[in-house]
Amino acid sequence: MSLQHCLVLTAASGAVLMDLKTGEIANGWIVILWLIGFLTEVLSRGAIGFLTFLFGALLPILTLFWLFCFRMIGAGDIKLFSALGGFLGPVAILKCICLSFAFGAILSIGILLICGNIRQRLFKFTTYIQHFFLSKLQRKTTVPVPYRDGKWGMECIHFSVPILLAVLLWLGGFY
Repeated sequence: MSLQHCLVLTAASGAVLMDLKTGEIANGWIVILWLIGFLTEVLSRGAIGFLTFLFGALLPILTLFWLFCFRMIGAGDIKLFSALGGFLGPVAILKCICLSFAFGAILSIGILLICGNIRQRLFKFTTYIQHFFLSKLQRKTTVPVPYRDGKWGMECIHFSVPILLAVLLWLGGFY
């Protein structure tokens, strides 16, 4: 296993542990990952490494910010994608994002089937979207209630877990 593989696995695994324990991914962890990613890319590949790091780290922020605006993904998850993108580069992090969302969908559907409240969750989702757009149309400056409000128990997943699953596929050479 290469140094890059070890660092990416450590980054994703550490984030999962933090997320499951505290419900957040610590900013300090993300900053350390950005620094290590930057240093390893620049020291191993020079200017190309710098560009790979830069585009890999910025791409998740630019593509996923709209989900954060809807409060459907946490800032920590986006920052984790960004840190991983610094290691993986822009092409691999896009694949990682897509696979993470596929794993997240599978986990969510499984949990919804187990809990048996699909209609309630779909109603909550459509109501949330309606309120979000109505507040924008009425130019209200209030921040919408987050989609994850803590009242639903296990129906809301820790997205760092699907991210780790996608990273494991990268480690296995899937992409």
